[in-house]
Amino acid sequence: MSPSRDGTARGHAVKRRVLVIGAGPAGLAAATSLLETARDRLDVTLVHQGHHLGGKASSTRRPDGRFVEHGWHMVVGFYDRLRALLRRAGVNDRDVFVSMRGQSHPYEAWSRRIHTLDAGGDAVAFAARFATYDGLPGADRANYSAFMSQAFLEAFSGADLTRHDDLCFDTFAVEHGLRPYVTKYSVFRFLREAYFNFPERISAYHVLQSMRLMSSPKRAEAFVCVGPWSEVVWQPIARYFLSLGGSLEPFTLATDWVWTGDRITGVRVARPDSAGHGDGARAWRDEVRPAAGTERTLEGFDFVVSTIPHAVFVKMNRAEERMWRSPWFARLENLRSAATVSMTLTTTKPVLADKPGPVFGFPAPLGITVNMKPYWREYRDDPSVGSVLDFVGQEAGFETWSDEQLVSFTLDSFSRAPQVGDLRAAGVRDVELHRNRADAERLLLCEPGVNQFRPGPRTPFSNLFVAGDWVRNEVDLICMEGAVASGQAAAAAVVARLG
Repeated sequence: MSPSRDGTARGHAVKRRVLVIGAGPAGLAAATSLLETARDRLDVTLVHQGHHLGGKASSTRRPDGRFVEHGWHMVVGFYDRLRALLRRAGVNDRDVFVSMRGQSHPYEAWSRRIHTLDAGGDAVAFAARFATYDGLPGADRANYSAFMSQAFLEAFSGADLTRHDDLCFDTFAVEHGLRPYVTKYSVFRFLREAYFNFPERISAYHVLQSMRLMSSPKRAEAFVCVGPWSEVVWQPIARYFLSLGGSLEPFTLATDWVWTGDRITGVRVARPDSAGHGDGARAWRDEVRPAAGTERTLEGFDFVVSTIPHAVFVKMNRAEERMWRSPWFARLENLRSAATVSMTLTTTKPVLADKPGPVFGFPAPLGITVNMKPYWREYRDDPSVGSVLDFVGQEAGFETWSDEQLVSFTLDSFSRAPQVGDLRAAGVRDVELHRNRADAERLLLCEPGVNQFRPGPRTPFSNLFVAGDWVRNEVDLICMEGAVASGQAAAAAVVARLG
């Protein structure tokens, strides 16, 4: 049968082929959304470079069977898209995510104590609660409470918050009446540190957008996963994608685009050199190299959805000046990312057992922790484990430190708080340190002025669409929910292109 001009063959429709690159939150969301929306018109293949699903939010298992997270990941109440996707995959999200009871715990250096901030109540009540927060001296408490009331009013005003993107939140705060030295208190940094692991200067837009999305106690509530993310969250979504008729191919590392005119005609891929190591497929520390002799080109796809992280994307086709001198590609080079670092510390005696939420405000690089003992199923009922402290942070400024220095410094820092005590005396059973330096694991810096350089899902190539937390989307925060929203937006753009 000969094809007709509109892309169909006489007697049946011809499905268009879509290649989705990356099986993190954005890639899984894009791939499933494509088939949920147009499975009768699309043939979707999902490729990803590792063995474990979830991208930066994946997990691995050690030889002894214990799972390891590469930094603890939090779900916030406004993560509606992620929860809905999980439910469509047949998983009850209430069984997967458990609440941290609306608490955060700032360590204030001036008092040398860990204090508690309760996020219960509506936005007005939450702002007013700063007036009774005992981690600030009285005069500073009143000043901070007044500023936070103004910040919440601005966030909920309905105004275009992107106009604040060029300001760092510290500057925004001082311009709105906060005393400059109050920005040094941990409680001032709680949104960017406890919620988004962002210890550097952050765009005022990003913080205000966070406040807007956390508009009620339910939407501000923080949750953690009861088990390994790859197994509990991402694998069920991948199985759902396969049940819709999709194809999944692991150990496929995208290295370059093949293009002619305004179309992507192929994607050069290779097998990662660490792919043969089983559960150690994510064991690389600094970069992911193609394994020798495994290069090939994927061709014949009508559309490509790339969820490749920004730090990887900007290294593709570097020799092609015509591409990288174009306005769309050139602006991507203004975006920066940071290497994250994480550590899981298991102790014999209980530590921070009375602190259900994140504890933060300690010195970098690992200044944030959560005791996961009450939440992770495989540790929760184990009497030989007193606590499972999961630390996260950014490595900037500590790249030359050895692993031993990072671990020792973190133990010393947290041990200064009387509510923690000597961590070494708690009986350290096990330490897992991960310096997430690979480009695929880097975190986009949502620094002041960054949003003008972040792209939307469409690219100069008519059949290439991009997604990921670094791509503009309805949520517009550097988080999993933003990645899911971006993946779904890219899928909608592909379907719209179908006509």
